[in-house]
Amino acid sequence: MIGLQVRHHLPGRIRFKVPALKAYRDIGDWIKQSLMAIQGVREVRVNEHACSVVISYETQLLDCKTIKARLSVLDLNEAEASDSEHEYTRGDVAMNVIGTLSAAMLPKRWGALATASLIAPTLFEGIDELRNKRVSVEVLDAVAVGLSAWRGDYRTAMMTQSLISLGEYMEQRTSRSSDQLLAELMRPQECLVWRIDADGKTQCNSSELVAGDLIELMPGNAIPIDGTIESGAALINQSTLTGESVPVRREPDAVVYSGTTVHEGSIKVRVEKVGSEATTAKIAKLIYESLSEKSEIQQVTQDMADRRVKITLGIGAAVFALTQDVNRLASVFLVDYSCALKLSTPVTFKSIMYRAAQNGILLKGGSAIEKLVKVDTCVFDKTGTLTYGDMEVTDVVPLCSDNSARDLLAIAASVEEHSSHPLSQAVVNAAKHNELPHIDHGEVEYVIAHGLRSTLNEHCLVMGSRHFLEVHEEVDFTPFEATIRDLEEKGRHLIYISHQHKLIGLIGLRDHLRDDVTQTLQVLRDSGIRELVMISGDRAFKAQMLGDELKLDKVYAEATPSSKSKIVEELRQSGRTVMFVGDGVNDAPALTKADVGVAMCKGTELARQAADVVLLRDELYGVAESRQLAQVAMSLVNSNIKLAEYVNSGIMLAAALGMLSPAASALLHNGTTLAILARSVAAKNA
Repeated sequence: MIGLQVRHHLPGRIRFKVPALKAYRDIGDWIKQSLMAIQGVREVRVNEHACSVVISYETQLLDCKTIKARLSVLDLNEAEASDSEHEYTRGDVAMNVIGTLSAAMLPKRWGALATASLIAPTLFEGIDELRNKRVSVEVLDAVAVGLSAWRGDYRTAMMTQSLISLGEYMEQRTSRSSDQLLAELMRPQECLVWRIDADGKTQCNSSELVAGDLIELMPGNAIPIDGTIESGAALINQSTLTGESVPVRREPDAVVYSGTTVHEGSIKVRVEKVGSEATTAKIAKLIYESLSEKSEIQQVTQDMADRRVKITLGIGAAVFALTQDVNRLASVFLVDYSCALKLSTPVTFKSIMYRAAQNGILLKGGSAIEKLVKVDTCVFDKTGTLTYGDMEVTDVVPLCSDNSARDLLAIAASVEEHSSHPLSQAVVNAAKHNELPHIDHGEVEYVIAHGLRSTLNEHCLVMGSRHFLEVHEEVDFTPFEATIRDLEEKGRHLIYISHQHKLIGLIGLRDHLRDDVTQTLQVLRDSGIRELVMISGDRAFKAQMLGDELKLDKVYAEATPSSKSKIVEELRQSGRTVMFVGDGVNDAPALTKADVGVAMCKGTELARQAADVVLLRDELYGVAESRQLAQVAMSLVNSNIKLAEYVNSGIMLAAALGMLSPAASALLHNGTTLAILARSVAAKNA
């Protein structure tokens, strides 16, 4: 942006003069979304007429120089124009209230001056709509306020103007607070790190890091930045980004990402990207893009509101034609259905989104809420969704007389403790639980994606997958096929152990169900879900066992990533409205195909982007709760529409019959609008 100037700056708040805004119209929302994606920005207000941008920010994360640099690189030629409205502040409301008091208490001439200056924006907005050949709510507001002022009833004109500004302010404030909360929930947490410089190592807050710093990370440390390893090696847990719970090895010149964790090892990392540039901060832009999406019911109520404008104008014209009474005309024009219809729906959605976020659920806009209510079929991916995704040892089966089950588990745990694989940790935990001794063995070799190789009594000891032992180690499985098949039919995941190239034992593990599975499924059925479906990559027998245990209506086994998407599409084509719940990279196609996609808390970034609903807590019950909150929202929207229709019809009838003065008509109508709006706002705390 050329000519960008800082006009006012206090710690935490800065106002810019942006002359370039003169050449662009209706890009305020685009600027706001671009800036709100920056980590540390709390609020953005854009005044296109004054060519100013006001930014509130967190002083621990940002400073004036950084904000100015980010604002200056925005390319307004890439901006997307969208209808935007004036952002009301407490100052606007206060000025209009003062204007109302002035109109009532000051001599008429001074009251007229105050009224004219304060209602001018409303009049100009209505005129601008007419120029664009649109008969909208803004036109009716302008006519209602302008007619009262033309009649010399400045008190009624200012009362109407005050109530309009108060309603707009309440709506916008609710929207802003919801947006800020959602961004806050997705923002990475700060942590302490060791920074290395010429003077040695010093501990600092991660928010103080800048590109080029060298930091040291040790086991358990969260990685707060994107950077490149300069020395050392470590196992990095990237499950927050990839969904894969198995840590990956990273050595010098490898890239590490914010939001991941050092599992084992110590590394020195050169900082490359911090704050809003880092990986985990990019999710904020996704949030603000979703908030700008209008649902079908919002568009319907907006269209309904605009149609009611024409009805009000028509009724007013008919009343004046029959009575020639300007007072009645003013009374009718001061009543419209549109304000309540226009304001209550988006405020209801924002309130429910706010309430959902407090309960650990991110609902991506009104469209997600609307679609949730229509769902009749819920499809769950099994691993990481219905189950926790971590394993526990259930069976230890020795296959030779030389070892007991305790001996076999002790041998396996002594080797597996050298691996960070989740299956290895499950074996180690089982051994610790049974207080088994450590068995001496040779050096351990980790064979990626296969298993572990060591020595016991100077002979080769191998444990891992069947493919690893059978193909690479030439172990004969033939004598034990019946035992293996029996365990597989029970749904066990098997670790095979061989010694001297002979199979000596099996360890069976299973993924255990989430604690809240049964409650979640029952609440979903009670809320109107007619069919509960599970998709699993397990064999049919194993998958059906779990389906029968959970009393599911349908089970799809041996599913692949592509078949998951195909199953969802087939269900939709059969006439069902489908919600899919998943967590991994391979779930993204199914999340996109479904009418409503729900990503689990530990889901991959790709899954979270594809989903309509993101659970921010690792609890399955959030699926049922999101459905319930959506039903509350739509019930409130529909009842608000009916309430606005009935109450305003009564007020308009009384106004047409001459039973209400213009002031009473304005008070009743705007009072009704604010009451309905307050009802919508209250939904966030219910």
